[in-house]
Amino acid sequence: MWGTLISRRVVVTAAHCVTDNYGNALGRENFQVAAGKYYNAFDDQRDTKAQYRKISQVIVHKGYRGVSQRYIADLALLITQELFKLDPVVQPICTDNVNNMFLTNYQMGEVAGWGLTENEKPSDRLRVIRIPYKEGGTCARELPESWEQQYNFLDKICAGRQNESIAVCQGDSGSGLIFQNREDNRYYIHGIVSIAPNLYTASCNKQTNALYTSVVFYYAFIKREMNKNHLEDCKLPAYPKNGKWYIETDAQKKPGDIVTSNTILQFSCNRRYILSTVSQYYDCESSYNSPTCLLLCPKVSLPSGTEIVCKNSNDQPIQCADVADGGSITFTCPSGFVTDRGTASSTRYCLNGVFSSSPPSCVLKTLYKPKVKVPVTPPPQPSNGGIGSDGIKIVCIYPSWRAYQGAYPESFEPSLCTHLIYQFIGLSENGELRIEDESLDLKDKGIGLFKMTTELKKRNKDLKVLLSVGGTAATNSSLFRELSKNDDKIKAFLSSAAKIIQTYHFDGLDIFWFYPEEQDKEGYTHLLEKVKNNFKKQGWLLCVTVRPGLEDAGYDPKKMDGIVDWVNLKTYDFYGSWSSSTANHNSLYSSSKEYNWEKEHSNIAAAAKNWLNAGLSKKKMILGVAFYGVSFELKDSNETGIHAPVIKGSALGELRYYEICSQSDNFTKVWDDETKTPYLYNDTYWIGYNDPTAVWIKGDYIKKNQFGGAIIYSIDADDNNNLCGEKYVLLKHLHGGMGHNLTWLKDN
Repeated sequence: MWGTLISRRVVVTAAHCVTDNYGNALGRENFQVAAGKYYNAFDDQRDTKAQYRKISQVIVHKGYRGVSQRYIADLALLITQELFKLDPVVQPICTDNVNNMFLTNYQMGEVAGWGLTENEKPSDRLRVIRIPYKEGGTCARELPESWEQQYNFLDKICAGRQNESIAVCQGDSGSGLIFQNREDNRYYIHGIVSIAPNLYTASCNKQTNALYTSVVFYYAFIKREMNKNHLEDCKLPAYPKNGKWYIETDAQKKPGDIVTSNTILQFSCNRRYILSTVSQYYDCESSYNSPTCLLLCPKVSLPSGTEIVCKNSNDQPIQCADVADGGSITFTCPSGFVTDRGTASSTRYCLNGVFSSSPPSCVLKTLYKPKVKVPVTPPPQPSNGGIGSDGIKIVCIYPSWRAYQGAYPESFEPSLCTHLIYQFIGLSENGELRIEDESLDLKDKGIGLFKMTTELKKRNKDLKVLLSVGGTAATNSSLFRELSKNDDKIKAFLSSAAKIIQTYHFDGLDIFWFYPEEQDKEGYTHLLEKVKNNFKKQGWLLCVTVRPGLEDAGYDPKKMDGIVDWVNLKTYDFYGSWSSSTANHNSLYSSSKEYNWEKEHSNIAAAAKNWLNAGLSKKKMILGVAFYGVSFELKDSNETGIHAPVIKGSALGELRYYEICSQSDNFTKVWDDETKTPYLYNDTYWIGYNDPTAVWIKGDYIKKNQFGGAIIYSIDADDNNNLCGEKYVLLKHLHGGMGHNLTWLKDN
């Protein structure tokens, strides 16, 4: 049987795996749990990372009554006698708040197991299948009618492939059906293999769906049993960057050691750094939210009588010697003095250990000389027009949360973008826009990124800055769905949007409803029409960001073409941590090594063709160009090309271009001429990304095929700080491919 680890001591599985025919739990001595296995045999010596634990308790849901009750409440928990040790191989699946995460029709999930194979024998090695979730109506249509009516109850969810010879089979019972939450990139369990047509016969039905016990339906039961019986020990966290922690009662403990959850850690930082919180002390259980070490700004020297107010990134008053990243100092010079900008008062923000623009200072009025602006002769325009003159849009995306990693708008070159989109602002249940991070977005609450971003227009008078609403979180779909069906909520949406656009000087909105379903198509179009009709009066822009796949999506490209100013086609992330083989996630063309479906969907040219055929015009289509790479961990160091097998979910994650170009010495670089992209590899890792050549080719493709432009994800990932020899190298090469003359920027 199968199960899924949901904590260091608790395994969730199907009740029918651990009970008799009447639903009575079998004795715990009948079971032993193994985690971290790849081979089927229980004690296979090749499973060097496997851990084995005896069972202390079998908890079967009281509603389960066996086969006679049609597998209702087919859920059980196994409690191990000892904790599992967490390592790169053994990790629990996420369950927290899964009841607030909503699946969309045909969203892809994964199931692993050693069930019967094509040869009707158990698999020797762990196998994984990717199958789509099916909402109730879809599932009911595809399952045998009499069987579906007998077994498909409210406590089940449905998933599978119809007529594709891919399905769970005998031996897979109890396995978890998991889905990646795109908002935090973590995997959550949503279902447990329960029942399918012919699942328990020697010949499995590989042509239809299966039913899974819904984890969301029984979420309260799972959490209650875990909290009631099974308190866990705690794994000590990693040291904070530029800091350390220690335990007063045991100075020998180090990260990764196991202690009780109430063990107190005292945090401290290296010289020139300070903790991000007032308290130094955290218990181990709360250490996931432990402080970081922020780089201090230099101490300032101001004349006697200067009024000074210093605040941290949370807008709390602090000692001025403690101003660090995200903090600010506001000073008013004494009589007879002015700031170095000629004003009585000024505010400076601490960014990356230095004060923005210049350190706080006061000078005597009699000595103050305003800076004379030297006229700058504009660069000569090339014969084919400068940036933006040919109508091609360069839409730069700024993920605001990257400010926490030191990426602030002042480091960007706004003259290289025609438009900039600030991600994200949220939705409220009443339809109004909702500020998601006040300490980041608002100046009176913290850093003030709204203002800092729109002020880039001072450096490029033609730049348009838009605010993106929503995001890839599945929960946004339900909020957008309710908004699109309710004109009162749309009215509230428009009112709040107008207030924010006018207050912070944005030029419009990007609607980022990423998972509309077929049933949402009419509402999606209705929402866009309402917003655009309102925005026309103000001269504001409206664009949308969409996923490239059109199957069962709530998009109507032909109608969208007549409503919005443009459509951002997210033609990246075609491959990632969920993939079973290597591939570039932002290929221009397909690889001959890909499957037919991938060739027709998983590259820029194919996605553009599909949207064109569906009715979106070229001039409204903005194609995605990624400034980051996706990494994989290779299964076999001898297989390093495109479509090489990988170990899922265990790579380096997403890497921004400046990280790749500055840390690639130990990798071999290969150019793949089919996909027009490079990749890097060593004995362990494989990285698919865009280098300047790949970006140039994409720019040329957009120009020659007369598409509307490119969406850049993301502007902070370029080499903005000249780590590899040329600032803004990817953006420059994109423009170069489009025929734009950028020689005047060569020294910038």
